[in-house]
Amino acid sequence: MILQRLLRRPSGLQALEQLTKPIAKIPQRRWEHHVPALTHGNDFREHGVPGLLSPEGYELAWTQYQGMMVEKLNELTAGTPQHSATTKSLLLEYARDPAQSHLFNHASMALNNHFFFSGLSLHPVDMAPALRDALVRDFSSIETLKLSFLATARAMFGPGFVWLVQARTDRGDAFRILSTYLAGSPYPDAHWRRQPVDMNTQSAASLGGVKLGRLTEVQNTVGAYGAHSGERRNAPGGVDLVPLLCVNTWEHVWLRDWGVKGKEAFLERWWDGIDWDVVDRLWEKRAARRYDDFTR
Repeated sequence: MILQRLLRRPSGLQALEQLTKPIAKIPQRRWEHHVPALTHGNDFREHGVPGLLSPEGYELAWTQYQGMMVEKLNELTAGTPQHSATTKSLLLEYARDPAQSHLFNHASMALNNHFFFSGLSLHPVDMAPALRDALVRDFSSIETLKLSFLATARAMFGPGFVWLVQARTDRGDAFRILSTYLAGSPYPDAHWRRQPVDMNTQSAASLGGVKLGRLTEVQNTVGAYGAHSGERRNAPGGVDLVPLLCVNTWEHVWLRDWGVKGKEAFLERWWDGIDWDVVDRLWEKRAARRYDDFTR
């Protein structure tokens, strides 16, 4: 009899009370970093990226992976002054702090992955005539640009990104192809990063007493990073550039749908699905010297 009473469905009022009581006890926590909405996100989630990724492939490469990057960023910055910083500002800040490679990697990867998915379209998009003419001036033809870009991506032995960037040179602005490995960033402010060893395997003693772990204040005040080197400037050999387009060559993006021998086919299909309107808008911002953070 007692067991039957325990299993009996409560009345409407009792049920309402049981539903509302736990809700009041759940602590409300504000996550500053979040997975950004994509222009075609709803369609991608339902149908996948046309010709490129299945719904399951999209779920893995965007929903799950980007969610993991954002969740980790929230963990790493919780309770610190950086909890409300943009993703781009985080990667630029910690590109100059080799002891904080973990935070840099997650921030940079979140931005790079968002950049890649934001440049995908539901259908083929033609280049704006002005953008096409500018690209032809630097690459002689769009076909040459495509062949050079995809050959660079195929040749990457390991995960990373290949970028179309516009760089400022002595002869004016020019388009270039740039490769970054793992979570490396194309932004010139991030070129200070020098990591001859894996910082995740080092101890404080091996770093000469530098404290590892999450920082709440700057430890060094001089040198390559710190309070007295906060002025943003290009690293030695760095070039003033703005990224316009990228392809993600990490295996988790293409392996599920294309198989171990499918990287080349994936890259060909990606080229057909580029949203050139996005590239054109970023190029126009470059021309007007207007720069926006791409993601949080």
